[in-house]
Amino acid sequence: MSEAYLAEIAEQPGILDRLGAGFDASWGAPLAKVRADLEAGRFDRVLLTGMGGSLHGAYPAYLALSRALSVPVLLWESGELTQQAAEVVTARSLLIAISQSGESGEVRRLTEFPTRPACAISITNTADNALARWADVAIATHAGPERTASTKTYTAGLAAAHLVVAHLTGKTQSAANEVRDLSQTVAALIASLPTQAEAAAHHLGHSTPLTVIGRGDSYASAAMAALLTEEAAKLPCEALTGGQFRHGPLELVRDGFRAVVYLGEGPARRLTKALVERIVALGGRVVTIGTDPGPASAAVLPIALPEVPAGLLPVLEILPVQFLVIPLAIARGFEPAAFLNAQKITTGE
Repeated sequence: MSEAYLAEIAEQPGILDRLGAGFDASWGAPLAKVRADLEAGRFDRVLLTGMGGSLHGAYPAYLALSRALSVPVLLWESGELTQQAAEVVTARSLLIAISQSGESGEVRRLTEFPTRPACAISITNTADNALARWADVAIATHAGPERTASTKTYTAGLAAAHLVVAHLTGKTQSAANEVRDLSQTVAALIASLPTQAEAAAHHLGHSTPLTVIGRGDSYASAAMAALLTEEAAKLPCEALTGGQFRHGPLELVRDGFRAVVYLGEGPARRLTKALVERIVALGGRVVTIGTDPGPASAAVLPIALPEVPAGLLPVLEILPVQFLVIPLAIARGFEPAAFLNAQKITTGE
């Protein structure tokens, strides 16, 4: 058992509380200026970018800004952006770059672009790294050193991106307090999850590849859950939206198929619940994660999450999988969350 991994999971409530408590005082004024520039038409686009979990964590912010702003909002993987489409970054871009380390190879290349965006906002773990030094507004989550697979840096980055969106869209009145309140919810949920994770691992088994499904903000959770499962438990795992799953991968479903499904929020929730019913009817077995996830059955094991303010559900959604990978890894003969082939900071491209 990786004690470091469990310790990093346990640090998440305190990190969220500190982030909510200090965010407005540290970055409220510069973000207010960015918002004023947005309203004045200074930017021709908003571009969000990252790699790995940082890219997945940017997805809810991408959706929220797309709904709220009149300029185009784009989401790019940093490697593809820097290698294939550098011209997407213009001198009138507002760039929001998320990176746990601020030092990965793709992000460093971004800081060396000949065209500098009109404004660059960085979200990183520490205040002193290549990306933060390059950015105009450098937000540090101060999650602390992370030695194993990403847990606390991911949830801290999610919360920081949520707060940035609140400032850029004029919804700052309660956002920081909501993050502080969320820290208490996270603490209570963490205490209940080890037992539920053991049950979920038994329900899914440890030898069959997993599919993780989510829509809207919950697609970020699906993508991060798949990444964490592969990294921490060494189990092949694919993330898809509900719609993409129906367009082809549905053919995989039969006896022996295993999935984790995030029920999510909003109008698409009914579509996701219908998809769970379809998977079960075809012989699959599912772990559902969400608020009011429904009753348990031989084919469905629900993990219930508490209600939280809009936009913050993804912080809770990833927590069950942070624990699920532990029994999965052990059953597969691996130390949970230990790196074998990679390293914490990916400096190569």
